[in-house]
Amino acid sequence: MSKRMFATWAAAAVLLLAGSQARAVIINIGNATAAAGETVSIDVTLTTQGSMVAGTQNDITGTSAARIAADSSNHPACTPNAAINKNGTSFAFQPPGCTGAACTGIRALVLALNNVDPIPDGSVLYSCMVAVAGDASGDQTLTNSNEGASDPQGAALTTTGTNGTITVGAPPGGTTIRIGDASGAAGDFVSVDVTLDTEESIAGTQNDIGFMPSAAIAADEHGRPMCTANPDIMKNGTSFAFQPPSCTVGTTCTGVRALVLALNNVDPIPSGSVLYSCQIAIAENATGNVPLTCSNAGASNPAGGAVHADCTDGTIMVGGGTPAATATNTGGAATPTPTRAVTGGATGTPTRTGGTPGGTATRTNTPGGGPIVVFPSDDDACAITSPANSSSGWMVLLPVAALLWIRRRSR
Repeated sequence: MSKRMFATWAAAAVLLLAGSQARAVIINIGNATAAAGETVSIDVTLTTQGSMVAGTQNDITGTSAARIAADSSNHPACTPNAAINKNGTSFAFQPPGCTGAACTGIRALVLALNNVDPIPDGSVLYSCMVAVAGDASGDQTLTNSNEGASDPQGAALTTTGTNGTITVGAPPGGTTIRIGDASGAAGDFVSVDVTLDTEESIAGTQNDIGFMPSAAIAADEHGRPMCTANPDIMKNGTSFAFQPPSCTVGTTCTGVRALVLALNNVDPIPSGSVLYSCQIAIAENATGNVPLTCSNAGASNPAGGAVHADCTDGTIMVGGGTPAATATNTGGAATPTPTRAVTGGATGTPTRTGGTPGGTATRTNTPGGGPIVVFPSDDDACAITSPANSSSGWMVLLPVAALLWIRRRSR
């Protein structure tokens, strides 16, 4: 073959390939915007590009935060477009035989044995409801795969597909739990408020605060978080526990979980309210800005319904100077002033042990361990506090707790 003939053949092959690609049928998964916790509809459409398409198939795979919902019969909540008259259309969860959360997607077959008329270009093939998780955020991809199509004679057509996207935005109004900032010198004790900003009716909240050893939430003499509920909001079921469950205070505890509620009071919490306050023990060797990270945020309304909540981090700003801060418990009579007798390096997570109401607190360091703070006991302030190593209370969701109260009241 001469070079000229090869060039002519190659150009023809490129044109043929381009033409073949241009004629490929395209199955398009639509896009939608939803708030966390909502269910939203998406359309799946057909681009024929000149082909005669009598039927299609494709799979849609969601994410753990956005997946095809199930109807009352536990079938995919998908509906064929009646206008294209493909009454043999069917949907099935994937993988085959899956149940519940194990179902990661669906398979859709669009066809009719008694109607092989071509589907018009641009038609909606079917629509599906997508359930968005309450803690979802950002863009969630609906992945298209296993695409196929056939013409009226049953011949297979070259088929491709496009993915869809569920963009998760903040719900109307919005609810945010905010961890405050505080500043103090190395060795200080500082108080941090956690507040609620909302345009909704919120009866209870929960969130986790993650901390570092250089600025940790202190523990009382019972090994419980030194956090106190705001009495003004009257949520006397409020509870705190170190995380992860069964952690050891001073070594393996890295956070605190806070649940703010009351079974005898589901009145809305006013926006801007302090939910609770926590005492932070700044290590003797701490420097710079130390984060308090917020996660696992949630809320419920007075009817017990789940409400999406965001949360923001706080910061402990460590400056120079001589430690001279006080640690105050707002839930009891004692307002102790810590005095410090420091020996050795200040590493690890501060804890508080021992003491008597109204007395002084002594901070010491144990060899190879974290600083231990001897803090005056204040049983009233800790009356609503869960044991540090207890996790059973966190198995109860906020909406369930509120509904229990409503049922009791209605009896």
